Amino acid sequence: MKRKVIFSVFKVLPFFLLAFLILSSLLISGCSPSDLIFGPSGSISVTTYPSGAKVFLNGNNTGEVTPCTLTNLVKGSYEIKIIYEDKSYTKTVMVYSGCPTSVYKDLFPRLEKIIINPDFLYTKIGEIREFSIITAYYFDVDHWPTKIKLSDCSYVKDNGHATINSENETFTGVSKGQTIVTVSYTEREFTKSDIVDIYICTFPTPSPEPEPEPEPDEILQAKVTFTKLEQPSNYAWVYYEIENTGNVDIDFYQIWFTVKCTDDSEYTDYTVGASLKVGDKRNAIGLINIGEKTAESVEIKNWELTNYDL
Repeated sequence: MKRKVIFSVFKVLPFFLLAFLILSSLLISGCSPSDLIFGPSGSISVTTYPSGAKVFLNGNNTGEVTPCTLTNLVKGSYEIKIIYEDKSYTKTVMVYSGCPTSVYKDLFPRLEKIIINPDFLYTKIGEIREFSIITAYYFDVDHWPTKIKLSDCSYVKDNGHATINSENETFTGVSKGQTIVTVSYTEREFTKSDIVDIYICTFPTPSPEPEPEPEPDEILQAKVTFTKLEQPSNYAWVYYEIENTGNVDIDFYQIWFTVKCTDDSEYTDYTVGASLKVGDKRNAIGLINIGEKTAESVEIKNWELTNYDL
């Protein structure tokens, strides 16, 4: 009897060992135990505004409408298409086992807020002026802010210091004081509001902001001073100092020097420089080939100053 039991154990052992090796291999490859036992476990949650949109998976109608969750999906890429009336939206998503994927889309603009600008208005008694600009903003980035008319809104004011003509988008001062107007705008089931203050005054009206002082004219200017003239060879060495005396930077400059020799002959050549900030000074040297003549004096024949932004 004992021999039969031992024989049976050794006969079954290879089966369990094989099953263990297969299970280990699948786990290492990325499959979860639930995938092995229960099959696919990926899902896609689909939500829209408004709800009730038809949901298509890889071009096939699922029969579901938003909000819904598509389950039992194997790992991989899926195309989700949503259709509501004449609106549609398509997105490709990846599904992973045990990790739910979601798709959300505003098929119609979903109102976030309205902003009145400017939010302070003033006028004199009896004067008619234009109302502020009203802009609607939306949650979804695909729906841009939109200007809306006052006639498309409702409004409530706390007193009669001003009257409002919503069709003409104007307001009129009636009596001295401040009127607070709450403007509301409804789009589908969303209603948003903002406030504007209207101040009605007697003479004088509030002074406008002072005009800014005009910017000074841009002046490109420099001063050049000779410091020394030498002739160690066939070149006359002109030592000079250049100072940026304007109110803009000098990006590049050229100076033409003329050297007069003892025999009254003259030789002209130029030197260049760059990057001289406003108020900066620089010592530099210009070289003029005069051959075997003797230099006697030097003067500036011409110069050019450059600022690339002017």
